[in-house]
Amino acid sequence: MNRSLELTAAGVALLVTLIGGTVTIENRYAKAADVETKLNQLYAKQLKTRILELQLKPPPQTAADRAMLLHLQQELKEVTEP
Repeated sequence: MNRSLELTAAGVALLVTLIGGTVTIENRYAKAADVETKLNQLYAKQLKTRILELQLKPPPQTAADRAMLLHLQQELKEVTEP
C-alpha cells in the first residue's frame, strides 16, 4: 500500500508540474494574432505618416507624388480593413 501511495503522489506531482508549466508558458509569451495586430498597427502608422508628408508638399506636386499618394492610400485601406 505504501508503494502505491508513493506512485500516486508522484503521478499527481508530475501532472501538476506539467499543467502549471504549460499555463505559465501560455500566459508569458505573445500570441501570433497579437503580434500580427501590433505589426499591422505600426505599418498603418508609417503609411499615415508618409501620406501626410506627401499631402503637405507644396502645390506643384509631380505625377509620381500623386501616384505614390494614391498607392499609399490604397495600401492603408487594405491594412485597416478587417
